[in-house]
Amino acid sequence: MATQPSLTRHDLLLAGIALSLVLAAMLGVLLPVKLPLALGAGSVPATGGMGYALFYKPPGAENR
Repeated sequence: MATQPSLTRHDLLLAGIALSLVLAAMLGVLLPVKLPLALGAGSVPATGGMGYALFYKPPGAENR
């Protein structure tokens, strides 16, 4: 019987990065906000999450 792989912090973080950009794009299309402005605002949490994953808790840091 194969075990289900569990979600790691980095899996959830990748989903959060994509979610923030998708939500920003949807809001830019649906609301009277310019799309570049909406995507710029959505990139702020995406960039923060990426910085967290790369510099604060990089993959493999929990194994050290």
